[in-house]
Amino acid sequence: MFGVGRARRFTQDSPVLPDVWIKFAEDLDAKRELLLTPFAEARPGELRRVVEERLGPDPMKDGEPRELIYNQSTALATITFEELVRVILPMTYWWSNMLWQRIDKKRNPINPGVLLQDETIRQAVARALQDPERRASELGVSADLLWVFRIVGFLAVARKENRRRTESEFEPVPADIEKPGESSEPDAPPYDWSREVKAVAELLEGVDPHEDVNSRIWTVNLNRQASTAIVRSSVSVKADAARRLFELSCKDLVWAVVDSGIDATHPAFRRRKDPDINGRQAIYDEPFEKLPDGKWVNRTRIVKTYDFRLIRLLLNPARLHPPSPKLPQRVRDILSGDSTESQVIREELKTLTPRLLSGSEIDWSLLERLLEIPHDGAYTAPRNDHGTHCAGILAADWRAEEPGREKQPTMQGICPDLGLYDLRVFDDAGLGDEFSIIAALQYIRFKNAHKDYFVIHGANLSMSIRHDVMNFACGRTPVCEEAERLVNNGVVVVAAAGNEGYVRYETSTGPSEDYRSISITDPGNADLVITVGATHRFKPHTYGVSYFSSRGPTGDGRYKPDLVAPGEKIESTVPNENASKKDGTSMATPHVSGAAALLMARYEELIGKPMRIKQILTSTTTDLGRERYFQGAGMLDILRALQSV
Repeated sequence: MFGVGRARRFTQDSPVLPDVWIKFAEDLDAKRELLLTPFAEARPGELRRVVEERLGPDPMKDGEPRELIYNQSTALATITFEELVRVILPMTYWWSNMLWQRIDKKRNPINPGVLLQDETIRQAVARALQDPERRASELGVSADLLWVFRIVGFLAVARKENRRRTESEFEPVPADIEKPGESSEPDAPPYDWSREVKAVAELLEGVDPHEDVNSRIWTVNLNRQASTAIVRSSVSVKADAARRLFELSCKDLVWAVVDSGIDATHPAFRRRKDPDINGRQAIYDEPFEKLPDGKWVNRTRIVKTYDFRLIRLLLNPARLHPPSPKLPQRVRDILSGDSTESQVIREELKTLTPRLLSGSEIDWSLLERLLEIPHDGAYTAPRNDHGTHCAGILAADWRAEEPGREKQPTMQGICPDLGLYDLRVFDDAGLGDEFSIIAALQYIRFKNAHKDYFVIHGANLSMSIRHDVMNFACGRTPVCEEAERLVNNGVVVVAAAGNEGYVRYETSTGPSEDYRSISITDPGNADLVITVGATHRFKPHTYGVSYFSSRGPTGDGRYKPDLVAPGEKIESTVPNENASKKDGTSMATPHVSGAAALLMARYEELIGKPMRIKQILTSTTTDLGRERYFQGAGMLDILRALQSV
């Protein structure tokens, strides 16, 4: 159904995207995490409230409540196939305005489930499903409606058959069973869709049209899984020359690293004192200084650390009263402790719960206290090293004269005095989800909106979410939309192109390999972000674009990546005072984040103008002589960018 003819184009019209139906088809009795994007006039919080009301009571499974939460732009619901069809689909703007009223010539909202109780109409619809494109007009309905009947009916019948076979100890389906759209004999009659139409009628029976514009749904898609996608490379992009020539300092700038976490105890992120009278740079002996009273004083350039992996727990009131065992011990201690802070937070949570249940705006000022990982004696380094490695490329300052490093080489990132926000969205295995990433980006907007200056100037997104061209208009996925909102609020957003540029597969003559065009991943597909591909760390002209680096164009034909930067065997920091080498566009991305920060450090008036910064960086690259869809505008050249202004 999603592989031939108009089916691919149809996916741009349906509010429920193909990956949702396909995921349910894998296990029709399983619950799936879905992102619900509201219509422009609707609010996510109100949408969540109405969905909960329409779903009704849900018995907790294994002591866990139903997952039904929201952020500033989307709602997340964990639902079944039946709930998707009966509750979510009728709430879509597409369904209520393009399908309901097309069924009845009087333009009255009529339930298809009621209409299909008529045997004559069911037979007519079954015949039309054999060729939705041609027979839709004959029936007087939309071809899109027939496509939905096809999909829903087919899955509903499959669900029934699976249950029947399971109850009878699962009799295997014969290999030659007839499938929709095909038959065993060339002259056989077309597939009879009567069972599917009847299944749709049963599934939609009793479902009323949803007319509330404040809770209409625009699109329904999966909460997609996201994954994590210096010495010599800094010279390649001329960061060292730029700092020396312009005497640049980024100490007044702050960058958010949205990743798996940064080890704030690593000496590479030590905050340094001002130079002494001899011009030498003094340092603190330890990243953290412990005072006699046992308190810890922060000596790291990691301004704050927040764990957005918790956001889904904190936005669900049922997980706070009483505190869910899935919450970290520090949060459970706050929610059940006797300290003054705990009592204050509990009192404020009493106001948060009704706000969440009523669909009001999210109170980030309260949530951030629960999301924060304090830099105190209980602090531990993140287990996954990806975020620390990316942060080191961007802002490490690990000096040879420091204790324990006398025999080690100096390691400096692009901006060795830059402040960092550590926003954790990936777990120990380097996996996360789209909802948590969106929440982290919204938090950056919150921080900047509540001050008369920029608290966070840029965001580094060294991550990859595969984009399926069948599902979305490219660059219009929820995470891409959120990244563009952040850019429109004046924050520079730099994203990895992805590591999907190379593919190895089996053929009839043996294994083969190839390069993949249209392989840029999200959020790199967003038009306004700076999307970065990878090249060799110090021989870019020789090796060109890295074999793994994702290639353009985007799924809708735009130029991407925007430029390339070193991404092969990049040495940088990892937790527990160590260093290692890694490959990937994840490593290339912080080089460009650093370049953007240096531009703002040199020209303060560029703060808040991310599109101007993008234009400067892409117009001053070095042409590697490669295909535009491989190299973008070329390789990053920080010195040329600074000199061009």
